[in-house]
Amino acid sequence: MPAEITSTTSEEAHAAMQWLYPAIDVVGRVLPGVVERKGGLLFAGGLSAVRPMPVLGALALSSAALRNYALTLNAALADKGVYVGTLTIGGVIERGDIHKVVESKPEQFGNLAGHTLDPDDIAEVAWRMFVERDRAEEVFSVI
Repeated sequence: MPAEITSTTSEEAHAAMQWLYPAIDVVGRVLPGVVERKGGLLFAGGLSAVRPMPVLGALALSSAALRNYALTLNAALADKGVYVGTLTIGGVIERGDIHKVVESKPEQFGNLAGHTLDPDDIAEVAWRMFVERDRAEEVFSVI
């Protein structure tokens, strides 16, 4: 578990930012083709990007950085016909690996009732975002 934000060190913040760098590297590799095709990119991150969650410490910093990176890319590329969006996820996604683990240990994680997100709903919104290109962000939260 990460240290709470009030005791986060610069080393922990640096380590948490390691989650951001692969996204930047991937964009660098695929962007020429995305621009050529007037395609798009979608990122997904955690709720701490938009809602203060002190208990997540440095992880909240990297989550916010990824969100800002996506929104800034969208602003930079929109005039080239490229769409960039971000999905902010606040809850456990049903039918996934994390859902299975959390559901199997209610004594550790509690009851999931009312705290799950349907992946089909997320996929539908993501598709609409990409096709309509009318918003760069969508927040899903059951927290």
